[in-house]
Amino acid sequence: MRSLLIILSHESREPWAHALAEQAASANPLILTTSPAEASRYLQENRISPSHVVLDIGTRGQDVLADLDQLAQQCEPGTRVIAIGDTNDIHLYRDLIARGVIDYIPMPASPADVLRPLVAASAAPAAAPAATTGTGEKRVMVFMSAASGDGASTAALNTAYALSQLCNGNTVLVDMDYQFGMVAKHLALENQYGIRDLFDFPERGIDATLIKRMVASYGKLHVITAPAELCYLPPVSADAIIDLIATLKLNYDNVIIDLPHVWLPWVAAATTQATHLVLIAQLWLKSVSHAARLVRSFRELKIPLERIVPVINRSGAKFKEAIDGKDFERVCGIPIRYTLANDIKTIVTAEASANTIMEQQPSEISANIEHLARGLAGIPLETGTSMKRGGLFSRSKG
Repeated sequence: MRSLLIILSHESREPWAHALAEQAASANPLILTTSPAEASRYLQENRISPSHVVLDIGTRGQDVLADLDQLAQQCEPGTRVIAIGDTNDIHLYRDLIARGVIDYIPMPASPADVLRPLVAASAAPAAAPAATTGTGEKRVMVFMSAASGDGASTAALNTAYALSQLCNGNTVLVDMDYQFGMVAKHLALENQYGIRDLFDFPERGIDATLIKRMVASYGKLHVITAPAELCYLPPVSADAIIDLIATLKLNYDNVIIDLPHVWLPWVAAATTQATHLVLIAQLWLKSVSHAARLVRSFRELKIPLERIVPVINRSGAKFKEAIDGKDFERVCGIPIRYTLANDIKTIVTAEASANTIMEQQPSEISANIEHLARGLAGIPLETGTSMKRGGLFSRSKG
């Protein structure tokens, strides 16, 4: 790291800052305990232009933005900035990102939590989307079925569980199938709130307090569930879904979203926020036809094709209308990335036990899901290593 500036809001964080500088292996780190405005004056007087900045805003809110603008005038284009602070406010987050901050990380956070996105941004070209979207290493994985019944919900649930075991960071699964979502029933979770808090009361706004109320726990995996009873689908704005995803990214490294098989403005908005858009399909005519239509819609939304991850479910199944994988790729104009084995027995056993496929005995489909989870998270499958699997007592429900 060429030159690192750390601006602290309080001297109590100085040991934390020194630990960050040590891990960053910066040759001449500069640590200032002052306001961003004072720091910008210091940079101007000493003709210093850091390549990386960690800005601690403490408890400040929107008023810090003017100071940030002043600080930006003393930095060269391409300077990488991470903000940390004690405020968990989605509107502040969006304003910081709009000003070119790579990410905002609420405290407490370890030096490694801050260093990861800072280093990831440094590895990317200055004009690359990853350096300007504010995601850092945060991943938003949206799962959607090409045709109804293709199995996106099963894939999303088990991939989320696998990620919660494989990754050190927090993982949350959001069941956005408001009317027919089955994650809560599948895992025997009881939560009277869940996604209904957002869908039924969009005017309430989204913050960390609401997220905490919405979340249920299944071991390491956090889940935001759909209503238990069948309800009419209320109107939901695209902005509400974008705000939800942005707020979740403040607290989770992996956000997995199970979308319903409908095409509405808020569903389309969710797909545009994805770092990985996982399209679950089967090799039969209806599924391939719908997959092609969705891919065309994704193109119209300017979603880069490399973000779309086609997954063929029930691979090996024989249907009267079965077609070839090459036909799928020709019709959809995108290569198949993963397959999931046709293993109904393991799926039914997991559902009957109120747990996941990954907690059953090792099988072809559990290996497929682990491969998918590792691929989405960028975790290499090293020889001799695999995800630890336990029985029913290996995790607790909350």
